[in-house]
Amino acid sequence: MSSSKTRHWSTLLVVATALAVTCCSVWGQEDGPGLAQFKQGVEHYENGQLEKARDAFKAALEALPEEPTVLCWLGSVSLQLGETEAAIGYLTRAIAADPDYAVSYNNLGNAYLATGDLAKAEEQYKQALQRDPNYSDAEYNLGNLYARQGLYEQAFEAYGRAIALRPNDFDVHVSFGHALHKTGDIEQAIQQFEAARQIEPQDAEVLTILGTLYVKSGQTEKAIEAYEEALAADANVVEAHIGLGLALYNSGRYDEAIDHWSAAAELDTTSFAARYNMGLAHAALGDYAKSAEAYESALRIRPDDANALNNLGCVLYELGQASEAADRFQQAITAKPELQVAHLNLALALEKAGRQDEALAQWQQAATKFPELAAAHAGLANLHYARGEHDRALEAYQKTLALDPENLEAHNNAGLIHLNRGDLEQAVSQFQAALDIDPSYVYALNNLGVAIEKQGDLQAALEYYEKALQSQPDYAPALKNRDRLQGELGETATE
Repeated sequence: MSSSKTRHWSTLLVVATALAVTCCSVWGQEDGPGLAQFKQGVEHYENGQLEKARDAFKAALEALPEEPTVLCWLGSVSLQLGETEAAIGYLTRAIAADPDYAVSYNNLGNAYLATGDLAKAEEQYKQALQRDPNYSDAEYNLGNLYARQGLYEQAFEAYGRAIALRPNDFDVHVSFGHALHKTGDIEQAIQQFEAARQIEPQDAEVLTILGTLYVKSGQTEKAIEAYEEALAADANVVEAHIGLGLALYNSGRYDEAIDHWSAAAELDTTSFAARYNMGLAHAALGDYAKSAEAYESALRIRPDDANALNNLGCVLYELGQASEAADRFQQAITAKPELQVAHLNLALALEKAGRQDEALAQWQQAATKFPELAAAHAGLANLHYARGEHDRALEAYQKTLALDPENLEAHNNAGLIHLNRGDLEQAVSQFQAALDIDPSYVYALNNLGVAIEKQGDLQAALEYYEKALQSQPDYAPALKNRDRLQGELGETATE
């Protein structure tokens, strides 16, 4: 009998848009009441001292209570300080004082957006564009508004108009790229982030996102290049370490992947992804003890993560701790009852622990809960076969093959049941079905030889034993059958 006991692993691949608040124009008045305070406000603003800027603009407003430029500046600064209601009041007054100034409408749209009033925000952006059709900030903000609502076609159009007006606007390319990514258009998203990269080549965030997109598009080497550039720009970007580790892992460079995930874990003591992925890499290297440590560390961050519990169970299984593995698989099922692999792995662990009745019940439960899952029926069939319950095993193998017609093991083992029953025609049919799928499948080659030998065609049987040994020269059953049959054929020839 051919029977595979394969643990089923869960993998986890682990990586906001700013609004354009336009500065208002500088007041053109040469001198007069409030001018000194206004200039102070602009100076504070340019130095990043927003609270001082707000206070200076308020002082200027006392001298000129309806001056639209002062009102616009005060409203814009208040918005950036999070004083949204005050900003709405100042910007509304600015529009009343100068109904043709597009900047006030744009920034009022941002203020309404901050309150969650998307309809009013959209109206203000459109009002700004009516007054200035070439106002790229308003187009950009309109694109962000549409993207926020999932209106991606409208968002793309607005971003496109903004880029046409200002091709080198870094933020527009980035936001456009994020929106394209959300729709699953990876290729177009890459183009937008590459455009942003050309504008600001050392922006670590853009380089990190590009790495992630290249991973998703299967361009591993480009992903590695982008992540490495991101880390050259800023070695402390956790997402870049995690992403580079993933790209290296996908390239089979497990030790290097572990180095970057370790760096991510040191930079971020709460990074589940870094520790989880280290578990995967250590397991790929066959270092199951370190893999277990990594998963335990990940689970201290997310104790109920079903994938981590399942994978820790797989590691414990490989370490020969079958009962402990079963406990972890059960915890994974409790955390996520629909996680199919955990149900299969629990049954395998119970088998390995010698708890055959529990294993059988678990296989039956898995097959019942997931009736379309061929692996559940195959596992149930294999255990019935091992227990000598051939009728039940054959029924389960038939269900397996109905779901997975190319399951070599199911064809072979069903053939063995027919062979043991003396139903040679059915046995030959099943073994041949396996070989039609994989002509080098050593178990079916040998077993077909046995069935044909029992049918009396000794020379044909010998040929299948030879084919089995061509596939696997050290396969003991085929060696034994070939040598025995060669001896018998030799004796027959001598007689």
